[in-house]
Amino acid sequence: MTLRVVFQRNNQWVGKLKRLLSAIYNSSPKKVIGYLGRKIGGTGERGIQKKADEISSELNEKFNFYRTSNLSGIGSEEFRGAIQSRIGKEDSEIEGFSDDELGRQRDMTIKFHWGHDHDFGDFKMDGMMGDRHIRLLSNFASLFPIDLAQFEEKDVFDVGCWTGGTTLLMASISKSVFAIEEVKKYADTVQFLSDSFGIGNKVEVNSMSIYDCNSEEFFDRFDVVYFPGVIYHLSDPLLALRILFNSLKIGGTILIESAGINSDEPNCRFDGSLVWSSGSRERMNRGGWNWFWPSPSALYRMMMEAGFDEIETKWFYGTERVYGYGKKLSQVPVCKAGISVPSIR
Repeated sequence: MTLRVVFQRNNQWVGKLKRLLSAIYNSSPKKVIGYLGRKIGGTGERGIQKKADEISSELNEKFNFYRTSNLSGIGSEEFRGAIQSRIGKEDSEIEGFSDDELGRQRDMTIKFHWGHDHDFGDFKMDGMMGDRHIRLLSNFASLFPIDLAQFEEKDVFDVGCWTGGTTLLMASISKSVFAIEEVKKYADTVQFLSDSFGIGNKVEVNSMSIYDCNSEEFFDRFDVVYFPGVIYHLSDPLLALRILFNSLKIGGTILIESAGINSDEPNCRFDGSLVWSSGSRERMNRGGWNWFWPSPSALYRMMMEAGFDEIETKWFYGTERVYGYGKKLSQVPVCKAGISVPSIR
């Protein structure tokens, strides 16, 4: 190797180092941390993503069952009409809102929006969340000690099912699914989908709040609580976690995913109902419905307070979201000082 070649290569590395230092100097601390996290932990992240991609492929095959060729008791044209007629429909009265309340509600509560991508074979529905229902479960199985093959004998509690992407997917791999959705039109849609594909015997859908699940009929009932994309939409996340803890059988597992903040500190960002909620009802966004965005360590502490054990929480750079895993090993008591429902089990 000539001296000239060595000099040229050294100059190349110097140039790369200058560009890196310049990018760091001109970026926010959060972007720098994110960049270094991806570079330093790149191999781990890439390995997780590769595994998630493989699992996603398998889950997509299972989800492909839900096509019009597998409808039961309803024709393809009738089914298509029933689905498409829901889009954009406003039914605030069905949801229980009076006219003077509408200005403070979110658009998705008032108007029907489809949630997940779904190829029904004869037609397709593009959802606001794309293939998130697939990616979520594959990410959980890649990040935590979860064997999806063992779900065959599991009773699953699907919290916040929207238009049913998660519910249908869980039904394809588990023994039974009990799904809840506080918005009635979405709950009705998920039940319609389940019945239309002949799985109504293993799927039950109810329009109810998670706070309505604090009763004996929910105690020690489920093997898995599936809780993605919901906790940061709740004004009382710790109470919700305790309710879900109580709903699990001993040995049961909770899977949590949330918008959050990438911080080592046990902090939460607070938005509240007024953020992004100005303007007409049509322009109101999901953002007017975000309360507490937890960091991984904040979510860890919440889960610990609720009674969970073997807790793992992670910031996943692939989605820029917080993921959590925990087990119910025993029915431990909860600190009731200042708790919003002192009578909670």
